[in-house]
Amino acid sequence: MSLSRSLGKLRGGGRHWMRGVALLLAVAGAATALAACEYSDDVGDTTAAPTRTRRAAPPPPSPAGPELAMAETRNLHDLGAVLGARPDGIVLEGAGGLGGAGVRKAVKALPKGTYTVTAACVGAPTGNISITQDGLRDGGKLELALDCGKATQAQVDLAAGPVYAQAYRRTTGPGAGEVAGFWMVPATPGS
Repeated sequence: MSLSRSLGKLRGGGRHWMRGVALLLAVAGAATALAACEYSDDVGDTTAAPTRTRRAAPPPPSPAGPELAMAETRNLHDLGAVLGARPDGIVLEGAGGLGGAGVRKAVKALPKGTYTVTAACVGAPTGNISITQDGLRDGGKLELALDCGKATQAQVDLAAGPVYAQAYRRTTGPGAGEVAGFWMVPATPGS
């Protein structure tokens, strides 16, 4: 269809075409009028950076008192005696205070296999350790309850990949000097 025929059809249906143009002009005029309005919340400097309200930052954690530091140091020393002689071939280990989130350690990749975990805690009645391969298909998992003051051993079968370990206590909050430690070695055949 040619341009002149299309324009001819538009002229032939003049009323409908005129109504459409009138409606378009009315909407454009209303938009222009609204854009010129001033509202009480936007009278500031339009070139200024937008202001943002922020929540006050939480206070920094209070520093551990000297008594807590001394108790933790003493318990870490005692932990070494509870865990026993350090074996060869450790692939993952950790030790520290059980306050807050506890002790967290990870290794990016371990070969598939069976591993022996030795763990202990000192300064609390009980503790826990978790060895996981979160998000890894067929990943291994071990949850151990610890009686503080003695070493606990268990074996875990792990898939090839990352391994996460966390020693913790069931309550949250600041610690009282309690500590935990663990190490993981490849299991010896026949054990």
